[in-house]
Amino acid sequence: MEYLFDRKEKILARLKTANRIFFFFDYDGTLTPIVSRPEKAILSKETRALLLALKKNPKFLLAIVSGRSLKDIRKLVGLKGVYYVGNHGLKVFAPKRGIKKLVPEKVVPELGRIRDRLNNQLKDVDGIFIEDKGYILAIHYRNVDPRQVPPIFIALKQEIKDSMVPLCLGHGKMVFEIRPQSMVDKGTAVLGLLDQVNQDGLLPIYIGDDQTDEDAFKPLKKIGVTIFVGLPSHSSAQYYVNDPLEVHHFLMMVRNELKFLSPFNHP
Repeated sequence: MEYLFDRKEKILARLKTANRIFFFFDYDGTLTPIVSRPEKAILSKETRALLLALKKNPKFLLAIVSGRSLKDIRKLVGLKGVYYVGNHGLKVFAPKRGIKKLVPEKVVPELGRIRDRLNNQLKDVDGIFIEDKGYILAIHYRNVDPRQVPPIFIALKQEIKDSMVPLCLGHGKMVFEIRPQSMVDKGTAVLGLLDQVNQDGLLPIYIGDDQTDEDAFKPLKKIGVTIFVGLPSHSSAQYYVNDPLEVHHFLMMVRNELKFLSPFNHP
């Protein structure tokens, strides 16, 4: 990966020659810093204002692609006319099409039963937080003694084994996730959104910081711009920035450079 700001002229040139730009953003760790508990990840007024400014320019389309529930991520961002992807692609909102669910309803009550069992089984584990996202259970262990993590992992695997609904275990930054077995992920969700719009001269840009974002980096790498947030790693992304603050700086740069360009009258 290359540091994005070392190649900003090259990237801006691609943006200026595109008819339209479709931004895809992860939320936690990308638009907001990683925090100790999910409810503390609040979008700053400055970043929300910047996203709003981009949305108002007809050259841009915006999507928020998150592991959070669709209801949660729409409430946190609070912008209309934006595409939202929740639960890593299991539930999608498009402004003109409404909500699309890509998981059987029977998954929800089963995950509810597993949630209750885990809350009872792991009640003595200090720092653990089990978040019910509707179609996904997130077990956050950022504040857990590392020695307690292997028993948590074993308990989750047993719950998946005993479930009457096909489930699988995913992972992110200091979080395990019990999810429905599905071919859906952030990558399929993003490609599905691209199919809904005119792709003539469209440039997709995906920015994310977690393992689940790799599912989007891979299919977009050859057709768009992919940006990893964090220290350089084995990501499939083309570029990296160091933190959400640099994401903000990049978006400011894009807004300032492209705000006077009409999508129908570019260089």
